[in-house]
Amino acid sequence: MDVNGDTASLKRKREPKDDPALSQKKHRRKSKNQENNATGGEIENGAALQRMDGDTELQDASSQALAEPVDGKPQSWRLSKPMGGRILDIDPIFSPDERHLIITYNTSIQVYSTEDSLLVRRIALPIPGSDGENELASTHIVASVLSKCDNDYVWVACSDGRVWYINWTSGSGVNDPFRIEAKKVLDMTVDAVELGGKTEDVVLVLQRLTTSSAQVVAYNTKALSARKGKLLHTYDESPQLLRSVAGGRLIVAAAKETLHIGLLKAKKFVSLDDLVYRFVCFDVPDIVSCLDIRHVVRTTKKGGFELQSVDLVIGCARGGIYVYHDILSKLPGEGSGSSKAGLIQPRKYHWHRRAVHSVKWSEDGNYLISGGYETVLVLWQVDTGRLDFLPHLLASIENIVVSPRGSSYAAHLDDNSVMILSTAEMKPTMYVSGLQSLVLGDRPSKDSLVRRVWRPADEIATPLVAAINPQTPTHMCLCVGNGQQASLGGSLSTPLLQVFDISSFQGVTKHAIARTNPTEANITSEGVPIIEPTATKLAFSRDGKWLVSVDEWQPPERDTDVFLTGSKTPAEACRERREIYLKFWEVNAGDQSLQLVTRINDAHHTGQTELIFDLASDPTSSQFATIGNDGAVRFWTPRLRKRDGLAATGPDGEPLRSWNCSRTVSLPLYEQQDDSVEATKNAPRSGAITFSEDGSILFAAFGPPSGALIVAIDTETGAIRDVVSGTFRGEIRALKSLGSSLIMLSEDLVVYDIVSDEVLHSYSLKETSEAAKRLTQLAVNHQSRSVALVAPIPNQNQEKLKKGVKSELVVFNVDDEEPQLIKAFPQLITSVCAAPSSSGFILVDSAAQVWSVTEGVEQAPMLQPLADLGVDAMAVGDSSPDELQLQEGEISDEEMEDADQNVDMEEEDDTHAAVVAPQRLAEIFNAAPAFAMPPIEDVFYQVAGLFSTKPVNA
Repeated sequence: MDVNGDTASLKRKREPKDDPALSQKKHRRKSKNQENNATGGEIENGAALQRMDGDTELQDASSQALAEPVDGKPQSWRLSKPMGGRILDIDPIFSPDERHLIITYNTSIQVYSTEDSLLVRRIALPIPGSDGENELASTHIVASVLSKCDNDYVWVACSDGRVWYINWTSGSGVNDPFRIEAKKVLDMTVDAVELGGKTEDVVLVLQRLTTSSAQVVAYNTKALSARKGKLLHTYDESPQLLRSVAGGRLIVAAAKETLHIGLLKAKKFVSLDDLVYRFVCFDVPDIVSCLDIRHVVRTTKKGGFELQSVDLVIGCARGGIYVYHDILSKLPGEGSGSSKAGLIQPRKYHWHRRAVHSVKWSEDGNYLISGGYETVLVLWQVDTGRLDFLPHLLASIENIVVSPRGSSYAAHLDDNSVMILSTAEMKPTMYVSGLQSLVLGDRPSKDSLVRRVWRPADEIATPLVAAINPQTPTHMCLCVGNGQQASLGGSLSTPLLQVFDISSFQGVTKHAIARTNPTEANITSEGVPIIEPTATKLAFSRDGKWLVSVDEWQPPERDTDVFLTGSKTPAEACRERREIYLKFWEVNAGDQSLQLVTRINDAHHTGQTELIFDLASDPTSSQFATIGNDGAVRFWTPRLRKRDGLAATGPDGEPLRSWNCSRTVSLPLYEQQDDSVEATKNAPRSGAITFSEDGSILFAAFGPPSGALIVAIDTETGAIRDVVSGTFRGEIRALKSLGSSLIMLSEDLVVYDIVSDEVLHSYSLKETSEAAKRLTQLAVNHQSRSVALVAPIPNQNQEKLKKGVKSELVVFNVDDEEPQLIKAFPQLITSVCAAPSSSGFILVDSAAQVWSVTEGVEQAPMLQPLADLGVDAMAVGDSSPDELQLQEGEISDEEMEDADQNVDMEEEDDTHAAVVAPQRLAEIFNAAPAFAMPPIEDVFYQVAGLFSTKPVNA
């Protein structure tokens, strides 16, 4: 058939209301189980396409109900534990021996080895989502501090008043937290105080009273159990930070532009009630965003110690750093009776353009280390003011920690990563990278302490664009931004592609697939961030050698005043200057690097640049297809690149290819439908495409919300084989092919058999906001013939979709009307992908966590901490100090005599430490993908065999 010919005779309506016989023929009857579940089930299966009493609705179910089997049958699908998460704006914790780094995530505490960056233990914490009434009051972790009395324990405080005392070497203590009576906990610090001759941890908590007032309360273990602490101080300024040093002898509480310093009056204490402080406050030049204290103590004649000098440094919201040397000598004496100090002149340092996110003293006190939005680690020489820089880090610096020995710095970056830098060479010795997807934090950014001319994004309104390379199933590609601050700067932008290995849970590489601004000057002269493009589509070829991406950019409306002429609106001016690029990348099989081969400007164009609605990859060949707002489907194929009539080759002699449009198919217009469907030319249109499993047919859905068409296109000739209408209700969200079935997602999810011309079953999604509808997603797995539907659960207490809104996952087989798995998640699911070479799915939520859904006994290729593998005893250091000394080469007294007797024999032994070539180790660890590796015990013996020396022949 001619592509441009008359297709009116091919259209077939799918509306049972027009023909009762068709309604009875085209839809299957509900089973008995479905009828029983129509009143109380989570999902009720219907057959009619229109909204009838038997239609299915995704209901908001409780976690307890979702944990039960569907219809009383055991579930064949399993959901893994979440991995990863978002690193919070809390200082990482070094273990005293610097062998481990404890990082606080939004839902867990994770322990990493500083030698090899391996995850030793993940300690999950029961942190719920938003309370649905006040988004900013959602429950979140506010502080984590290492115990001063027992270094195997860490104190963790939650905003709802829960305080955990967790053994990070074993993971115990999560299930029995302490609870304190507080409206909201803002910060916490811990110090070791001697009470009644016994040294114990005293927890100092900053509790909010009102919006602009707070109080400092002290607790020990007994007071935490009784939920009644010792009130130390109350102040009316806006509370922010709390720090203490020298065994609780000095407390510093920061308000916006005021510091409150508390000095301990007594020297000996019998109980917690004896802790009495004298607080003195003074004004600072700017809003405090971070602070650090350096103190020197001296020993008294009676064997105790007291504060000799205290140096205080604060980082402020406008970029200034202020140092107060020997602050104790500048405070009024105890006999003065004054609680407010006069003007204290600090020493000022200024380099940062925006807020100082973190500032720390060096171990010797001669340097300051600071970081902020500029992605530059700044080292200040205190005496001379000389600056040294470590520029061009991957993202904004959120936290800086100096190791106990002062030999390294730990830097938490805004892109959900942590690195350890050696102080001598400033080179990374450890790097931990998580998912860098967009996460809306529970705490406002430190840059927001000062009012800006722009407002950051406050909701996740679009799904996370992700794809999995079919040749490397453990590598997940995600479109991310240059850190959270850069992504939220006025408009969401995702110009980078992160290759993330879910088996090792580490970022592999990161590529720029759109224009980026990797410079310090990333704001305009008006003080607003420069908006970067957003990647909207991503697809791999069947062999994984090619990657296709679509990125969009348009100027913000605030910059279009000069283009406004006549009655033109700012939105129209933005659309006229919109840039949409279709890019083809060649994937290097070795290092997963990308090389841009072809860039298509305005792949779909009419009088202006048109949106690209969808992108699909041919499952049988290296061919792609796109559908745009111009009402056309374009096929893209590679061809040999020629130079002077000869085939061009690369440096290694490989032929070079470029991509071009091989065929354009114009879709039937929606105006050609029956008169019963109302449509206007100005109605917003949507579209989606998918290839059949054999690649012979491309199914394209296109049209306005009032009625879209599904067109079957022959991929060989471009002829239109069939046109179906009446199957979509509302905006087209997804179209997938699975065998002879088409799965169509709009306001409803419809499973339609294209061969038998029959609707198998349909599900009607519950009414939600427009933002929630855009986050409804669909994925199909051809191996298990299963479908995964993710839909946000509407929150009746919120008009807009914001952080903390839950999502629901429904997994069902395309041939079965009954769902096989229904699960509600505490966070919003932002992406769902079918796992290649597997029967399951991979999900990413709004907390940057990864979930795996597998069928039967199949194991997901997900990272397991060393503790779960049972090999963490040596990693965490469970051995006693005496045993550790023996492990490091020391011998006991009982063995000394035997050693002396055998000195002569040892001198004659010519054995030495084995030298193993790196390629020998690579042969063991690179023998198979991570998910197909042999048991860890076999790998251990293979490595041990390389390092063990051969016995000496007699």
